[in-house]
Amino acid sequence: MINKNKNLSIGHYLLVFIAGLSLTLAFAPINISIIAIIAPAALFYSLNTATTLKQHLGLNYLFALGLFGSGVSWVFNAMYFFSHAHIALALLFTLIYILVLSLVFLLQGLITYRFRLASLPIKILLLFPIAWVVGEAFRGWVFTGFPWLLLGHSHIDNFLSSIAPVLGTLGVSYLSILLSASLVILFIQSKSYRIVATLSISIVILSYGLSLVSWVSPTGESLKIVMIQGNIAQENKWRKAYLQPTLDLYMKKTQEHWDADVIIWPETAIAGYFSQHFDKVLNPLQQKSKETKTDLIIGGFYRNMKHKPATTENSILVINAERRDIYSKQHLVPFSEYVPLLKYMGWLKQWIDLPYDNVGKGTGPTNLLVQGHQARLSVCYEDAFGEEMIKGLPSAGLLINLSNDGWFTGSLEPYQHMQIARMRSLETGRYMLRSTNIGVSGIIDQRGKVIATAPAYQLAAISGEAKIYQGATPYVYLSNWPILGYSFLILMISTLRIKSAH
Repeated sequence: MINKNKNLSIGHYLLVFIAGLSLTLAFAPINISIIAIIAPAALFYSLNTATTLKQHLGLNYLFALGLFGSGVSWVFNAMYFFSHAHIALALLFTLIYILVLSLVFLLQGLITYRFRLASLPIKILLLFPIAWVVGEAFRGWVFTGFPWLLLGHSHIDNFLSSIAPVLGTLGVSYLSILLSASLVILFIQSKSYRIVATLSISIVILSYGLSLVSWVSPTGESLKIVMIQGNIAQENKWRKAYLQPTLDLYMKKTQEHWDADVIIWPETAIAGYFSQHFDKVLNPLQQKSKETKTDLIIGGFYRNMKHKPATTENSILVINAERRDIYSKQHLVPFSEYVPLLKYMGWLKQWIDLPYDNVGKGTGPTNLLVQGHQARLSVCYEDAFGEEMIKGLPSAGLLINLSNDGWFTGSLEPYQHMQIARMRSLETGRYMLRSTNIGVSGIIDQRGKVIATAPAYQLAAISGEAKIYQGATPYVYLSNWPILGYSFLILMISTLRIKSAH
């Protein structure tokens, strides 16, 4: 079933590039999830025609260029508008980022080429989908990981999402890609309609059956939550002149909601060290906390003097009547929170704003007590890593994420990030309280549904009820190991069969 002509037409390359471009439409805020099935089918169709390693690598790389070129172009917003890079430099760095990130798809190309001679059903329905899943897992690990625009995220609102509490996002991606492969088989070999129908119906039945299962249960306790979305413009956030007006805004909005159980400010709501604001901000807040029995969760910077030399950490401060606890971000973003070889890059400051120092990595516990309940805390990008977010569970009864997507104002990123956060709630069976500076903020229930939110780019106080859940989904216990174990087992068996055939 392989085309003997080793020269693919330009149409094949154009098809996969356009398919990659279009795949972004499957994700938030567009949410046309059917494209997540159609776009990979175009790639698989072209790969079935490819015969050389160069062709397999080229097709996968072009698909990735389309996907990341459209889906993560928001890197330019951060570089140009807020790091004040010259437009030429911002475009160059964004292009380099997309070119390098797209390299992760070459692993898929190596796998699809390795099994190009397998029979059509085995290749398309078994090995190509596994290549995709292995590629997504690799993307979530290499270069400290970038698990963004995974196929599974696009299915948060349809029947495929019910696999997430069992096999996580990678499992949802796998079912999605099986449906893509079915389209290819049906197009190439129409007589295979029985196989395709059986597979598709089985996926629907499995998904529907799992949607009826309640993996976790409510404890019967709930918390009244208020999250303050400050909507502080990113270009003003770090200016000294705006520090006090920003604090005044958060203090004023907080004063309006002391009837809540928990009040949450977003990531780095205090644009400085906590220690600089004890007298005028934190001590008065704690005193009021004693009077009202309200817990406060506030984002800012913590100067960790226990480290030698001392480190600056992107942190969450939990304040209640009796104590103050700190969670510091543990999964840092390269070239954002820390820049490798920063001390040698000062010459770039004439074209771009560089941080004066790197952020330190937190090493403390992931869970802190909020109103007597354990909460799994995370800062910004950390909620993109499903296998990391399950640390601290099932002990934690809810998830709390503080973020600031203001760096990407006006782009797709804030909506994509919220979609990812919703998947974490579904995987873990826990409410998530997601408080961000410019949005999208919201309360997400244990099935990944947003039950309270506010429009992005507006000052808002988002209020609602968060239920405390107990128990654990299979994913909490097993992480990605079942889907990865299955994938590597199939690849190993297929490799041995090829060797024995020779």
